[in-house]
Amino acid sequence: MHVLSAPLLANTTEEKPSKDDFQTAQLLALILELLTFCVEHHTYHIKNYIINKDILRRVLVLTASQHAFLALCALRFMRRIVGLKDEFYNRYIMRNFLFEPVIKAFRNNGSRYNLLNSAIIEMFEYVRVEDIKSLTAHIVENYWKSLEDVDYVQTFKGLKLRYEQQRERQDNPKLDSMRSILRNHRFRRDARTLEDEEEMWFNTDEDDLEDGEAVVPPSDKMKSEEDLMEPISKFMERKKLKDTEDKEVLGKSSLSGRQNPSFKLSFSGSTKTSLASPPSSASLNPGSPGSPGSPGSGARSSPPTTAVTTKGGLVGLVDYPDDDEEEEEEEDDGESKEDTLPPTKKSKLSS
Repeated sequence: MHVLSAPLLANTTEEKPSKDDFQTAQLLALILELLTFCVEHHTYHIKNYIINKDILRRVLVLTASQHAFLALCALRFMRRIVGLKDEFYNRYIMRNFLFEPVIKAFRNNGSRYNLLNSAIIEMFEYVRVEDIKSLTAHIVENYWKSLEDVDYVQTFKGLKLRYEQQRERQDNPKLDSMRSILRNHRFRRDARTLEDEEEMWFNTDEDDLEDGEAVVPPSDKMKSEEDLMEPISKFMERKKLKDTEDKEVLGKSSLSGRQNPSFKLSFSGSTKTSLASPPSSASLNPGSPGSPGSPGSGARSSPPTTAVTTKGGLVGLVDYPDDDEEEEEEEDDGESKEDTLPPTKKSKLSS
């Protein structure tokens, strides 16, 4: 490292670079690029080297160079050190007042809106946004008079505001806590603290509980009994209403005398099976005048009945018990009519 930094140390012994020609500026710019890389990737060893050899103060001498690119390389090196937010670097900067050459270069640049001006303002803006308290206090306390008239950006006024807020927090710690609560718009509780109810529940002994007593969290005990009983009462009302409806349906079905149809299977080989309407009294009594075998069958014929017939196979018929009862009643009526016929008609029928 001493070989790498030898040209830098030799050219920055005074407040201005000893040689400010273009070749020397290019060489120093390359050296600063390597040192910047070391700050980013070799933090521990380069930190000891920078602090022991006072490298940052030597680098900031180059901000007075007439070559803008060399001054920007020096600013980039300091910006990388500030970006680490390491308190060792911060104390080193404050102890040696290393912001002074930066502010001097800013004032010498004047009102020109160029890359050097923007780079310096960006470094101060980073300190404000990241709220680096030690550097904020150091800049405001030591360099505020040189920066207070800069009003085309709000960076330095923001630094002053940050500094005043820090002072208020130090003077009134309670005010700091209240501001954090208002900023979050809600109360935050420490996750490690338990609620009083939970502590009471954890403190209760299991032996104190009666046999069969359920262990219920305190939050459930706080619920009112009305809220718990309301869904149960609604369920019971719906159940009662359903039971009454079922009873009404059963009563109507018993009054109508209808029963569920019974399904029968008829096994017939070569005979025909027919499903017809209930037979009349004439069809049940072959001796009646309306029967096909009676003499008056030509004049009086029974009305045609619809029937569904199938040949062979397995046929399922629907047999209603009410139809059987009606058939039995009609058979009884036919027998009673035969008994009431006059003797002359009986003799004719028998002949």
